[in-house]
Parts: sequence; C-alpha cells; structure tokens
Amino acid sequence: MSEPAPVQAPVASLMADGTVVIAQAVLPVWGRQLDVIHEQLNSGITELTRALVAIDGLHGELAQLRAVPAQRPQAEYDRLVAELQAHIEQAVSGLQIGDRLSQMLTLVRGDMQRLIDHMPLLGDAGLHQAEQWLEELRARYTTPEQHSVHGSESAAPDSSGVDYF
Repeated sequence: MSEPAPVQAPVASLMADGTVVIAQAVLPVWGRQLDVIHEQLNSGITELTRALVAIDGLHGELAQLRAVPAQRPQAEYDRLVAELQAHIEQAVSGLQIGDRLSQMLTLVRGDMQRLIDHMPLLGDAGLHQAEQWLEELRARYTTPEQHSVHGSESAAPDSSGVDYF
C-alpha cells in the first residue's frame, strides 16, 4: 500500500477569491493604523512622564518657597508658577493621547468586524470592491495620522496645542 500524497493548499485559487482580494487591500492599512497608534502611545507616555517629573520637581521648589516666603522674590515665585503651568499643559496634552488612540482603535475594531460580517458576501469581489472598501475606511477617519498612513494628502498632526475629542 502506498502512502497518500501530501495535501497542498490551493494558494493560486485563494488569490482569486474576493475575500482575499479585500483582505490584501485592507489588512495593510489596518497594520499601518496600529503602527501609528503604537507610536502615539509611546510618545504620549513619554510626554506625560516628562511633564510629571518636572511637575514633581517644581512642587518641591514651591514647597520650599512656601516654607521661607520672605527669602524669595516675587519674580522667582512667578517663574515657578509659569513653569508649573507649562508642565501641566504638557501633561494634559500627553493624557489626551488616550482619547485619540481610543477613537482610532474603535474605528479599526469596527472595520474589522464589518469585514468579518461581510466575508460570506465577498467571494466574487475584485479590485474595484477593494478600492470601495479603502474609500469607506478613509471616509471614517477622524485623525490626520489615519489619513496620512492611508495614503491621502492630509497634513501632519497638529502638535501645537491641546485638542479635545
């Protein structure tokens, strides 16, 4: 009795399947979205950590100033208050990264679920449908970073101030 031949996956036929066409178009976009989320998370954590370390140092200086108020001129007090305010604003900016990341993750997760739900209907999909999927993804983006990694001509993220979501 001879051994049965090993079963090989029909790779060539899978490439023509519409589900694979859509997945090949959409999954790299989601991968880039997740890369941006990871980078922003690290950036926000770093910014927040630096701000909190600086605030802690200024808190110590203010405590010393309060202990001996007559020895410090008003200018020194004003400088410390201004520095403290700047670091608090930096910390708030670092905390806001959570809102931005939450928005981005909510969209990616929703789009993934939509793909899962539509998979049974995608068997005959082609490149045109893949482009439609990509356009639908692009239409739901809420941040400049999402547009940028998708391939549109959006501007760089605004890092000059505080954004509320």
